[in-house]
Amino acid sequence: MASEVLVVIGLGGMGQAVLRRCGAGRKVLLADFNEELLETVAAAALGDGYDVVTQRVDVSSRDSVAALAASSAELGAVTQVVHTAGLSPVQAPVEAIWKVDLIGAALVLEEFEKVIAPGGAGVVISSMSAYMSGGSIPSDVVASLATVPVDDLHLIPFIGGIDNPGYAYLVAKRANQVRVQTASLRWGARGARVNSIS
Repeated sequence: MASEVLVVIGLGGMGQAVLRRCGAGRKVLLADFNEELLETVAAAALGDGYDVVTQRVDVSSRDSVAALAASSAELGAVTQVVHTAGLSPVQAPVEAIWKVDLIGAALVLEEFEKVIAPGGAGVVISSMSAYMSGGSIPSDVVASLATVPVDDLHLIPFIGGIDNPGYAYLVAKRANQVRVQTASLRWGARGARVNSIS
């Protein structure tokens, strides 16, 4: 069993950069929805000497994210989790953005909170767009985005009224920031930390 495990969720450019920068000397669990991408990135990483395993994950599914967290804990002490999976508003419709960018990040925070090792760290990729709402997200909605149980996020009335992918992305990324802030208290109680990066 490896002494430290790095989990990289989402293998686009950011995820691959995290693998190269942080993967040396660790067991690396690479996770993505796209199995072909998983195989390609893993083959290159193995060729470069990284110790990697892969697992397909659907971040919008609690069962899939929970299985990923469980698998990571079986590999060793989960000391680093980096969640880069996301869809841009030019890639996807509103519903897909809610599932991947909003629900996915919330599920990763919740499920990896259960397995992060003391001294461990998590990073959730947000976006500069989260700062561009200009106050258009009411404060009570921001509070709900931070604290409503994951399974009820889609029931927030404000969410249901959004039909613009660009605005959905902005709201989802703001939600990532405030959910990380809330989760940091629980992660901290385990002796770990978690941050968002925009």
